[in-house]
Amino acid sequence: MVFALGVGPIGALPVAGATGSAGGRVPVLMYHRVDPQLTAHDPITVSLTVMEPTFRAQLMLLRANGFQTITLGALRDMLDHHVPLPPRRVVLTFDDGYVDNYAVVFPLLRRYGFVGTFFVVTSSVGTPGHLTVSQIREMAGAEMEIESHGVHHVDFSRLPPGQARRELIDSRSALEGWTGRSVAFFAYPAGRYSTAVEHLLADLGYRGALTERPGFVSAASPPYLLERVRVSHDETLGAFASTLGLSAR
Repeated sequence: MVFALGVGPIGALPVAGATGSAGGRVPVLMYHRVDPQLTAHDPITVSLTVMEPTFRAQLMLLRANGFQTITLGALRDMLDHHVPLPPRRVVLTFDDGYVDNYAVVFPLLRRYGFVGTFFVVTSSVGTPGHLTVSQIREMAGAEMEIESHGVHHVDFSRLPPGQARRELIDSRSALEGWTGRSVAFFAYPAGRYSTAVEHLLADLGYRGALTERPGFVSAASPPYLLERVRVSHDETLGAFASTLGLSAR
């Protein structure tokens, strides 16, 4: 369900400066799996897996340095209304809808007073290793954002227009039916997009879309090409901190 990776580790990104989101930039961190024990075996899935102790240490670092999480909806509101982006804000995103997002990530986010945005592939819901409808509903009820990653994890840049439209409509409809909340954002599977898909998202009323282009979101970010910061399997806490302009000490 995953494609080959196209973005390097976050340590390769420019440092944002001492205040994290200084200069009107907000990091949108990209995770997939968070696993207490490494259960993946294939190299791609391993690279998508952050170990639970590492993830917990990252959350502790964020909280110790005064970071607050915000939703994509809140970030989009600030951008739309030309509100200066405040410092020390971060968006935590999780792609694909793995069950550990509920079993591991969700409890940790609540423990540290954070929120997250979860991009769900709706055809995978209820299948082994993935979220169930009841778990999605519980997370949404706890103010987690549940957003679209398509009905299927496919390369949207290659889909015929009619099929891409159906994927975007049906995935949103399913998620809204399960959660009772509006779905306004899309994450391109494997970060693959096209100008036609951007226009389609706008036509369907989506407020934004996330890529795998490395960087921080700012007022200059195109709404349907929002940047993210990949958090990799072998990311050290020092590299994670450096990307946010912090010290890991």
